[in-house]
Amino acid sequence: MNYSEALYFTFRDQNWVKKIAIGGAIAFLCWYAALVFFLGFFVLGYYLGVLRNVRQGVDNPLPEWNELGKLFVDGLLGGMICLAYFLIIGGVCALAIVGVVNDESLQDFEKVSLIIVISVLTLVTLAFFVNYGLLQFSITENFGAAFSISGVFNLLRHHFGNFLAIIIFSLILNGMLFLAGLGILSPFTNFWGMIVQAHLFGQFAKSTQPAANAIQSA
Repeated sequence: MNYSEALYFTFRDQNWVKKIAIGGAIAFLCWYAALVFFLGFFVLGYYLGVLRNVRQGVDNPLPEWNELGKLFVDGLLGGMICLAYFLIIGGVCALAIVGVVNDESLQDFEKVSLIIVISVLTLVTLAFFVNYGLLQFSITENFGAAFSISGVFNLLRHHFGNFLAIIIFSLILNGMLFLAGLGILSPFTNFWGMIVQAHLFGQFAKSTQPAANAIQSA
C-alpha cells in the first residue's frame, strides 16, 4: 500500500478545500447536533465513493457533493451493513461477558481481566468485519456480498496482513487527528482521516482485483 499517496492525494484536487469543508461540516452536525442517523449516511456514502473511485483509477478520487441521492443510498446501505455486524458481533460479546460475570468460579480480578480481553477482541473483530463488508459492497455494489463467507476466508488466507495494517494505521491516524482537532475541529480533521482510510482500502481493492472479481462471481 502507498501510504504517502493516501495522505497527500487530497491536496492535488483543485476543489479539495470545498469538498473537505462540506464533509467536515456535515460530520460536525452529526457529532454536535445529534443528526448522525441522517446526515451520517452522506458521510459514509462519500467514504464509499472515494474507495470506489480509487479502485477504478479515477484521476481525482474525491467525489463531488452534487449527487446527494447516490451518496445517501450508498451510506444507508453501508450503515445497514455496519449495524448488522455490530448486532451480531456485539451480541456474541455481550453473551460472553454475561457468562464471565455469572461464573462464580472466577475471582473479581479474573473477571475484569477477561472482560477487558473480550472487549478488545470484539473491537478488533468488529473493525475487521465492518471494513470487510464496506469494501465488498463498494466493489460489487451488491448488499449481499458484504456478508460473503467465502470472501472472508479468501481475505484471511491471502490478504489479512495488509488489511489489518490499514485498520491499525487508520485507527492511529484518526486518534491523532481527533486530539489535533481539540474536539471542536475534530469532525473536520477526522473526516479527512476517513478519506485517507478510504484511499488505502481503495488501493487494497485495486491490488486484489482478481480475487474481488472471483468473490463477486461466486
